[in-house]
Amino acid sequence: MAELVRNSQRCHHSIRLAFALAVLVTMCMSVASCRNVGRYPVWEYNQQNAVADLENLSQNPSDYLKHDAHTPVMTAGEQAVQFAALKVYHFSPWRQSKPTHSREDAFWGTTAYPHTLGYAENLLPWTKAAMSKLVARQSMGTYPSMAKHAITVRSSSLRVLPTSKPYFFNPALPGEGYPFDYFQNSSVHAGTPIFISHSSVSGKWLFAETAYASGWILANDVAYVTSEQEQMVMSGTLHAIMRDGVALKTSKGNYLSTGSVGAIFPRVKGSKATKAPVMLSKVVQAAKAKRVSARKGLFEAMTGLKCNDAKFNALKSKYRVVQPKSYVYLLVPARKTNGQAEFFKVPVWTKQVAEIPAPMTPRAMAELAQHVIGQRYGWGGLYLDRDCSSAVRDLFIAFGVWLPRNSSTQADTGKQVISLKGLTASDKQDLIVENGIPFFSLIGMHGHIGLYLGYEPITKMPIMLHDIWGVRTFNADRESRAIIGRICITTLRPGEERRDVKKDYFYSRIMKLQVKPGIWKRK
Repeated sequence: MAELVRNSQRCHHSIRLAFALAVLVTMCMSVASCRNVGRYPVWEYNQQNAVADLENLSQNPSDYLKHDAHTPVMTAGEQAVQFAALKVYHFSPWRQSKPTHSREDAFWGTTAYPHTLGYAENLLPWTKAAMSKLVARQSMGTYPSMAKHAITVRSSSLRVLPTSKPYFFNPALPGEGYPFDYFQNSSVHAGTPIFISHSSVSGKWLFAETAYASGWILANDVAYVTSEQEQMVMSGTLHAIMRDGVALKTSKGNYLSTGSVGAIFPRVKGSKATKAPVMLSKVVQAAKAKRVSARKGLFEAMTGLKCNDAKFNALKSKYRVVQPKSYVYLLVPARKTNGQAEFFKVPVWTKQVAEIPAPMTPRAMAELAQHVIGQRYGWGGLYLDRDCSSAVRDLFIAFGVWLPRNSSTQADTGKQVISLKGLTASDKQDLIVENGIPFFSLIGMHGHIGLYLGYEPITKMPIMLHDIWGVRTFNADRESRAIIGRICITTLRPGEERRDVKKDYFYSRIMKLQVKPGIWKRK
């Protein structure tokens, strides 16, 4: 009996010990888990916003080219018509003698965005006093107070009201808050012709009209042009920048501005693509002794490297000669202290520019798109990034195709538009595959647009290049976003592998297929 009691006591002790060990292990795991929470916030954020298309699909546009990628999507005559229309629209502000906007149209934001609905950069509501002060800056009673032709001297923004401060709707709502600054109307490239119709009280801001958008722009970002300068620009051979982040410097190395895909500049009259001095590993070799100094200066300006004459001459014979590059001279504007424009000859490598209109083939579009893929999303061109419609517009400029700024009007501008409204996802897919022209046609949606790249051969799923903020998600009827936030390539079912993304929701927003975008009749 005593032995039975002792065995029972030992068993009970073992159970208590096992229980204590289990509790200890659980506590250690909880502590370790707590220590890891927030330890890798970027990784955790990416996991929460994962969209399989970005991992499963190649983000290189060239991977979607077919065997006929070198075949032009327009005839030479059709492209000439498109380019003629582009020039008419692009330079239209310089044909204005008065504003095209009424006072109500120019100051529409005053009533559209009252202080009672907006939040400022600190995510607190705009106060009545702050908004009243901002509205007063516009001097609405004196509109229009000016009528001047000008040109942008750097990439800038057109604002709804004369301020760089943001105006968000309630950040707690899905799809609101950052980056949706409703005071941001559009970005504008350096070298863009504009018409100035009004000035703020201080003169810091000017009301500007471009061919595609209008709004308040910083006065230091523009310069006034003379009729002779207008003629010089309009009569020049137009070139489009084919890379983002192209530093535009004078031959002496003085920085003027930065060129991006979609920007247009005229070539200096009489200049042609010219071979640069033969490039060494760190220096350019001069072809003739009398041009050594000038060419050394050009090399320094375009590469940022510095070397004195002795070092330059010594390196000529020391380093291995490599294939020379070529460059063209563009006319790039700058602002004088009196606000007038001054134009400089700027050397730019030929690979960074193209004469408009460049031959429009699927391969040419794919190569251009490769230089913007992955760029961050920017609502209305915020921070000089792109949104969906500005990405599309900038990609078509080099090929001489002019498009409006807004996604809905882009989908309507063209030769053949097919309505997809009210159709099933399957019917929409069939029509897009049957009629879409890869790397040319546009898929138009509610508040969104993208470039059709073709389709996946097995499933016939259309592929689209677009600049998208995020995919709508729904948890217990609470709407949110899985953030993508960049120019990317997806199917027309992005995020549907997620349990919080509704099937066919993306398809339900597709309204149109613009088969042949652009202007097809002479203006």
